[in-house]
Amino acid sequence: MAQRFRPAHVRFERVALRNRCAGGDGPARHVAGARKKIFCAVDHARLLQLKDRKVRVALCQSSAGRAVATFPTPMMIAFLSRRPNPRRLLLLVTPRRLKRRPRFGALLALACFLAACAAPDTRPTNAPLELVTGAIPTTSPARGGDVAIVLALSGGGARSAAFGYGVLASLAREPSTVAGRSLADDVAVAAGVSGGAMLASYFALYGPAGLPGFRRDFLARNAEASLRTSLSPANLLRGYRGGVNDRNGLPRWLDANLYHGATLGMLDRPGRPKLVIHATDLYNRAPFIFDRASFAAICSNFNDYPLAYAVAASAAVPVAFAPITLRNYRSKCPPDVEVAKVAAVRSENHPATLVEQQYRESLDRYRSADDLNFLKLYDGGLVDGIGTSTLLHLVNRGAPEPLPAETASRVRHLLFVVVDASTRLGGSLSETPDSPSGKEAIVAATDALMNVPNLQSFDELRRRLPSWRQEVVRWRCQKAGDRASCRDLDVSIVRVALADVQEPATARRILALHNTLALKPQDAAFLSDLGGRLLVQQPAYRRFLERLGSRLNSPSHEARERAAGQSL
Repeated sequence: MAQRFRPAHVRFERVALRNRCAGGDGPARHVAGARKKIFCAVDHARLLQLKDRKVRVALCQSSAGRAVATFPTPMMIAFLSRRPNPRRLLLLVTPRRLKRRPRFGALLALACFLAACAAPDTRPTNAPLELVTGAIPTTSPARGGDVAIVLALSGGGARSAAFGYGVLASLAREPSTVAGRSLADDVAVAAGVSGGAMLASYFALYGPAGLPGFRRDFLARNAEASLRTSLSPANLLRGYRGGVNDRNGLPRWLDANLYHGATLGMLDRPGRPKLVIHATDLYNRAPFIFDRASFAAICSNFNDYPLAYAVAASAAVPVAFAPITLRNYRSKCPPDVEVAKVAAVRSENHPATLVEQQYRESLDRYRSADDLNFLKLYDGGLVDGIGTSTLLHLVNRGAPEPLPAETASRVRHLLFVVVDASTRLGGSLSETPDSPSGKEAIVAATDALMNVPNLQSFDELRRRLPSWRQEVVRWRCQKAGDRASCRDLDVSIVRVALADVQEPATARRILALHNTLALKPQDAAFLSDLGGRLLVQQPAYRRFLERLGSRLNSPSHEARERAAGQSL
């Protein structure tokens, strides 16, 4: 028979914990009722049973849902939400007769530790697909000249964002073939992963005119200020339970400071490049591309999906972040043409590699796997650290992918620019026979783990471009009346990489900049200047400019580059 939990045997304690786990008025003054019910001002928890030295507690309904917890000793732990400013209040309910036991102090400390680490918020962030009756909107760049650029920005935190910013700033300083336009205006596709996705998304949303805003809103700020970054016991347990930071951390910061409520559908506007960002789907061990085809595969609404969640998923390093979760609405799919096209957008003109086959099967699996109800999305760098593998998946869907149709119809000079800030080489770990420190080993091993797959995917994209060019030419000639002009297309590719820096002092400085979301102002300026200079030094880029008729070696061009370097 359950013991009575009399108020005379109950002692309420207010425990102040770190990480904003304390709050509210003293709970003792809010006690009401006797025996089995305990209330506080902001919420309530109900004691269900006290028997055989176990307590079952029903936590009240909240945003996280109703939960029932069982504890091995007569104590109650409840997290209570306070709105509009969520804070947590810890209630410990313990019989006084246990207070004198020697082990109670350890149990109390353990309870405080466990209570400080609530499970991460991994509720789904997407809505079901609505019936589409009209034409599907697509990115429609403003009518430009005959130049187009496909830009891929690697992962690497704020380091990659600053490095890629320098490349974009250099493109913005270079005139295009149309008066009043720069090469940054000719960027037709902006692909990115992790830190590169933050810049690519911002650029896709605001265009070249928004570049100074990105430097102000991201590079000059500390995005980690709103995150849990310390190696405290509570954070270690949060990481063990799924992620130190959840959807209330980085996505909220990104939305408040960079994207301001923007959704994926809002990017389908004239004059804006097509955005290609991806995350890693843990179930399939494959990329999840945030595009209409992928959302149609899970029967989900693409237009209203928040841009901040997509970018946060692309940057969600496991353990440091909980996954961004998508619900698979396959059981609620409307009989829509948009959904029926998912399996049809594949290229039959190029044999599929095993990587491509895995990606295609993952799309099919969203409809066929009975246990794939929720997608857990993590950092896109786990499957593609520089965005080239994702571009290959789009290329293999068939011409004119990944280009928008209007761009593919008119372009004569096409340049792929791959910006790789993900890998660094060298360091002091080989100067002596001593074993490297744990931090040095982890950093170098992570770089090594990503370096070879990144190089392989870049090589594969470079090998694939000639046959893809023929597919685009064939697609254009089927539409065009002028058979000669439809064949006028040159395609080139250039790679701008931190790993290619040879100067010892510069290489050492690069090695000191790790994968964080914050940079010192001087480091952001250093990386931005370096990105612009390395782009101009690439022979393939110089040949591209020569084809456009630019005077790369002219005094005016060199003066622009010097002035830009001084302003960063």
